[in-house]
Amino acid sequence: MVGSQLVNGQQYVTITTSLTSVQTSTVAIGTQTVTTTTAQPRPIFSAPITLPPTHGVCGIYFVQAFNATSGDILSGTLTVDNKADLYLMAAKSFQAWSHQVVAGGKCAPPNPLILQQNETSYNFSATIPSNGAYDLVVNNLSHSTVTAQLNAALTTPTAATAAITVYSTMTQQVIQMLTQTSTQTVQSGGGPDLTTLAVGIIAVIVIVAIGYMALTKRRRTRKK
Repeated sequence: MVGSQLVNGQQYVTITTSLTSVQTSTVAIGTQTVTTTTAQPRPIFSAPITLPPTHGVCGIYFVQAFNATSGDILSGTLTVDNKADLYLMAAKSFQAWSHQVVAGGKCAPPNPLILQQNETSYNFSATIPSNGAYDLVVNNLSHSTVTAQLNAALTTPTAATAAITVYSTMTQQVIQMLTQTSTQTVQSGGGPDLTTLAVGIIAVIVIVAIGYMALTKRRRTRKK
């Protein structure tokens, strides 16, 4: 933007320029707590098993004992070439069930953590409710030999808490005004000065008069 002003014969010219700049800044706006769970499985069994045909009422079974703590997760797979049952129970429940089987009681255990019957392929998972000893059982109720592959692992979840700082990026627009003033002298009327012009005319008249008087004097002198 350009502006001008005449003050006392001085002309002031003002030039104003705007400069725009964009500034980006990153600031922390808070802290967030994040909890992650990590776990490393511990194998408790991984092998093929063979169960002969049953000759009793409640079958021939394979049992794998292990110790676990509350919150542990037992997971794995069972693959069978024929049908079989899979049970997970506490050690005390297993002992009561095994005595019952011998006595000719019910074949299914009471209150198992896992109960899958007549399976040929099964992915299993269960959370251990309390510290103690447990038994994983594969039971063959058929009159044929059963070959199975059992894989089981125990996982103890571990919680890790971390504080994460949350950042925000802000963009600011800054406008700067730069002003520059220049001064120059101008005539107030915008035309020639009248006083100077009058003096010049008078000087010319005087010079012409002096010349005329000198010429007249020379002519008189010649006549005499």
